[in-house]
Amino acid sequence: MAASVLWHGTQTEALELLQALSRNCSCVVTAEGVRLSTCPPHEMLSSDQRAIDGLLFARRIAARLRSEEFSSGSSSPVATPEVAATS
Repeated sequence: MAASVLWHGTQTEALELLQALSRNCSCVVTAEGVRLSTCPPHEMLSSDQRAIDGLLFARRIAARLRSEEFSSGSSSPVATPEVAATS
């Protein structure tokens, strides 16, 4: 029995995911609409809950990560190790 996959995002996020999927789909479908083979993205969407949740998480956190990466705010400088002088 196949495990069911649930979408935990919004309807807008689902539509955007489906648009991205349609641009990258490589399923083989006959003229009658019979699917002969399933592409990896469709396979993932139908069977891998962890991957779906990960995509949603990454999509939601991406803007924050970009702003933190490129902000010139008052973030603390990266610590650099001191090199001991040898004599």
